[in-house]
Amino acid sequence: MSIPSLTLEDSMFFDYTCDLCGNPLCERVQIMNLSLDYIEELYCLSCLSQQQGLNEAEMAETAKEYVQGRDCFKTPWDNFGPQARTCPLLKFQLCPCQDQS
Repeated sequence: MSIPSLTLEDSMFFDYTCDLCGNPLCERVQIMNLSLDYIEELYCLSCLSQQQGLNEAEMAETAKEYVQGRDCFKTPWDNFGPQARTCPLLKFQLCPCQDQS
């Protein structure tokens, strides 16, 4: 996934950047990393999916399913929910972190 150019205000939404490519990522993608036991490294969804040999949609769904089944990941995931609904990537239909209704 290629991240489009973001305004300075939009880029402030993201607390992290990918260790491989420098793309911004949010708290939920960081939780996906932790759920896959990436403790020292931090990858955006694109790089994370390459590390796992999956496409981005598969990676996002697999990680979200795993997170939802474990309270230690689900609690911070849910706590970030209100902020996730304001993700700047939504306007480009590129946010992988939205909860399904």
